[in-house]
Amino acid sequence: MTAHLPRRPSILIVDDSPGVRQTMEFLLAPHLPVRVADSGQAALAALTPDTALVLTDVRMPGMDGVELARTLRRTHPHLPVVFMTGVVEDDLRAEARELGVLDVLRKPLRPGVLFPALQEWLADSAATLPAAPPADTDTGPARPTPATPTPVVANAAVSNAVVSTPTALTAPPAPRTPDPDPEQSGARRAAQTAQAQMFTAGLNVLPGVTASCAFDPAGVPLTPTPLDAEVGAYVRFLATAAQGVAHHLQAAAPVRAVQLEFQDRVLVVCPVPFGYVAVVVRDTPGASSVKSWMRARLSHGLN
Repeated sequence: MTAHLPRRPSILIVDDSPGVRQTMEFLLAPHLPVRVADSGQAALAALTPDTALVLTDVRMPGMDGVELARTLRRTHPHLPVVFMTGVVEDDLRAEARELGVLDVLRKPLRPGVLFPALQEWLADSAATLPAAPPADTDTGPARPTPATPTPVVANAAVSNAVVSTPTALTAPPAPRTPDPDPEQSGARRAAQTAQAQMFTAGLNVLPGVTASCAFDPAGVPLTPTPLDAEVGAYVRFLATAAQGVAHHLQAAAPVRAVQLEFQDRVLVVCPVPFGYVAVVVRDTPGASSVKSWMRARLSHGLN
């Protein structure tokens, strides 16, 4: 008689935002089975005997994350639950404690925070999560990941994505360790921020540009931005997805830009030495001008 192999524990991601679900699945699927649900009701239907953790958004239409956690306490009292939300309030933390929720994480979730936390939460299961996200590398192709999702944006078309074999953008950055020289680290960050500010200042005067922002490699803004707080995570995901497609296209040049065209605006994402730049323009001619300007600056250096 053939022995059955033990099934691997899975994590259930619950969020009404397609981008958040895809980003989380992209980060976690290489390490353990991931299921996704777009609502509290769908999450209850998606539970399996292998579900080891539920990571749920708080604010969702219909059954929100709090009500989902309250229901799970009755139906699955030993199933760990974690909240994620854009605004962490004291009242929410208090309610989470009453419900036995493990933690309340602020969105967008950073790999350097998420991976160590998941390692702790799933310590008693057979999950194979690394203690930290894999470090970036600049040589050799990245290891393939199963079912890498592509960005889904309502009423949008993806174009002008010039991609390459996967490089440093294909893996989450390693968590930052304390710098032995805080003053030197602060000086580097200040120089990086000043460089980003000068770069975006030039973009903001181009015709058709309505908003721009620079982000570091983790998706944290380096410059003030009128864009939503979660944009940085999506910008990083778009650049990473483009790098992943490169392997299948056998493209040789690095990613130069990723462009999303909506009905009333265009988003251009460009990888730069200090991270990423995201620019919103009114039309495709404006997007072409932006990409030409950025490529000229990058080819001659940022200064």
